[in-house]
Amino acid sequence: MAQRQRWGKRKKQKRDWAEYDKQIVHRGELLIPLKISQIWETDLKSQNKGKVGAPFDYPDAFIECLGLWKCHCQLPLRECQGIGNCFCEALSLPGTPHYSSICRRLRRLGEGYYMKRKKVQGGKPIYAVFDGTGLKTYNRGEWMRYKHKGKRKGFVRITWAVNAKTGEILEFRATTEKTGENKKFKPMLRSLAKNRKIGRVGADGAFDTFDNHEELQKRKIKSSLKIKTNASTGPPGKNDKVMARHREAEKFQRWGYKKWAKNRHYGKRWMVETSTSGFKGAFGEYVYSRGMQHIKAEVGLKVHYFNQLHGF
Repeated sequence: MAQRQRWGKRKKQKRDWAEYDKQIVHRGELLIPLKISQIWETDLKSQNKGKVGAPFDYPDAFIECLGLWKCHCQLPLRECQGIGNCFCEALSLPGTPHYSSICRRLRRLGEGYYMKRKKVQGGKPIYAVFDGTGLKTYNRGEWMRYKHKGKRKGFVRITWAVNAKTGEILEFRATTEKTGENKKFKPMLRSLAKNRKIGRVGADGAFDTFDNHEELQKRKIKSSLKIKTNASTGPPGKNDKVMARHREAEKFQRWGYKKWAKNRHYGKRWMVETSTSGFKGAFGEYVYSRGMQHIKAEVGLKVHYFNQLHGF
């Protein structure tokens, strides 16, 4: 009874469990896509049309399937080659893919997914939530580094924007740990605005800067960037770059945090934390690639798989 008084009434579950069960079953179907044999020839013809050099022996759908085994099940490339050989033998498909070919094709696909975004025309404006996280550059615990006096290798910083309603990753950037996630806000917002209709943007206090508030005001996007508690409302003036944040800081201090969070729907920011946890749970907390260009390709591939596994 004391717990119920503390947390209030229990909220009713709105999830459609039958639909959710279908999504989970669909994830298993992605790992064993037997329908590849039906589109094998047509996909190869379209991919090799106008190609300079040696033609592709395997369609992208087949390589993506092997890449999903590697990323989701965290398998070495040679084991993925074994899975590919079994696929080709069971479905009477030509050839046996080599692990070096799988590696090159996955890198090529990942680079494409890192650069390109899905464009959606029309629809209701969405609420995009920004946040950042880190991925280790090697699968090794801190105890091993401490015990054997190993050199710290740093981590990769991932900044992404997530749909607050569905959890779909809409936009992302991979950088070194020396680059702050706040520096990627404006270029990500510009790219996001080209492909989606944005109604509101939310983020924690790390993104609370004059430039970010000005960019949102210029694009007529509602702001849910959390204001720092010691933010100054500032003197009156005509500088819109400063006043955009000062007006929000004034409302934050006048309303208080709870009222501000309710009016700005800041509580929906938890969805980005859920997507981050789901991403690391599906693909691990580290990257297997070496070199920033290859790491970006790997992140692009994993984000594509994450959205695919969740039906986006």
